[in-house]
Amino acid sequence: MRADEARDAGGLLGTALGEVADVARDVHRAVAGRMFALVGRPGVPAKLLHGGISAIAHTSTRVGLRVIPAAVGLAAQARIDPAAPSVHDHPGGKFAVGALNGFWGDRLVTQRPSLAPAMSMRAHGGRLRRVPANVVHDVGDTATGRVIVFIHGLCENDVSWSFRAERTWGDRSVTYGSLLRDEHGWTPLYVSFNSGLHISANGHELAEQLDELVRLWPVPVTEIALVGHSMGGLIARSAAHQAAEFGQLWVVPLRHLVGLGAPHLGAPLERAVNKGTHAMARLPETRPFATWLNRRSVGIKDLRHGAFIEADWSGFDPEDPADHCSDAPPLPEVAYYAVSATLSRSPHGLAPFVGDLFVDHASATGNGPVRRLAFDVERTLHLGGRHHFHLLGDPVIYDHLRTWLG
Repeated sequence: MRADEARDAGGLLGTALGEVADVARDVHRAVAGRMFALVGRPGVPAKLLHGGISAIAHTSTRVGLRVIPAAVGLAAQARIDPAAPSVHDHPGGKFAVGALNGFWGDRLVTQRPSLAPAMSMRAHGGRLRRVPANVVHDVGDTATGRVIVFIHGLCENDVSWSFRAERTWGDRSVTYGSLLRDEHGWTPLYVSFNSGLHISANGHELAEQLDELVRLWPVPVTEIALVGHSMGGLIARSAAHQAAEFGQLWVVPLRHLVGLGAPHLGAPLERAVNKGTHAMARLPETRPFATWLNRRSVGIKDLRHGAFIEADWSGFDPEDPADHCSDAPPLPEVAYYAVSATLSRSPHGLAPFVGDLFVDHASATGNGPVRRLAFDVERTLHLGGRHHFHLLGDPVIYDHLRTWLG
């Protein structure tokens, strides 16, 4: 862990604990207020005494929880070797930072920037690079004219594509990308990004980086495929849409866009949380929990209805439960594929809204009661008895990718 990362980690922990203390304080005040209101005027002296004691207790607790972790982080910063490796280069660190960015990434960008790195890419087996020219250098002589880009989901990272690889393929380094490279000559690239930002913002950045990458690629790029898991599927659609809108070079050879469990019409869990916060905000005793939950990232809130372009969210209250998403048309020269999973064997089992735990079948295939996406039946796949993360490395999915992209 670098010195600036230790400092920001301590500060972040202090902020998080301070916010938990705020919730406890506000709930306590609400409950006490209701109780003293029932007692009426005879309880005024006790109310004043209680208020003074609780204010001192809560303030001291809050200050301690905020200051001590931040101070520890600052102390660690002074002791860490300047040449220490980054937390972003360690598998466990990637997992922790990916989760943090998913929940609070939009806040981390401004408050704890060392924990919210900019979008970067890597070749298979290579290091993450923030500059496309460095990615091209790493690929070197192995570059082909077929480029496939893998985009992870919410709270994930670029190594998530190796999930269950050792159990599934017998080798922890195997991914869909490496298999397609060996069998069909694709050059795989893996994207890492802050999943707490707006999907449209990540889509814009991805489009910009791909445009530069294609211009620098050592051989003519004849075919591009984007494969996104969960939120990554929406980011792929966003990048393609924005690239076409601005006339970027890389969209010309773009031929395939695959969503693996992508919530094209939104995620039921985010809609449930949104409804829950509205209900909790009605009572003073539960309102603090609603306030805390509403601090979740804008990236998560985009998943409520699948907002993947700026027009889907700009100008609207971020807590608005209504669906303002537009049906941006698919690009005419691109084949769109949709893969869904459900815990039940059938996509219409006993609890279809459960889906794969995070995304339901209707959303993953763009087939909702109000909005529908025109996915070709021959370009859709359903896997029963699977959960959301099985989609990152499944032999059945690979067989279809081999057919679709071969």
